[in-house]
Amino acid sequence: MGEAAPKPKASARKKKGDSASSITTPTPTPTTTAESAPRLSASAKEGNESNDDSDDGSDKDSEETVKSRTGKDGDD
Repeated sequence: MGEAAPKPKASARKKKGDSASSITTPTPTPTTTAESAPRLSASAKEGNESNDDSDDGSDKDSEETVKSRTGKDGDD
């Protein structure tokens, strides 16, 4: 009896593993990939917009600082 029990379990595992696991595993994978792609695009867009604003502010600050120092040096 002990030998008969493991055989059905092994067969059941193989069938479930081949059919259920193989079919179930690839199905969620494309769904996750599709959701990840738009998220990356959204993050990239937000990052670019923030970088543009930061660059503009940095350039203005740098120019003002240089002009201020130059003016003070000339007055002294």
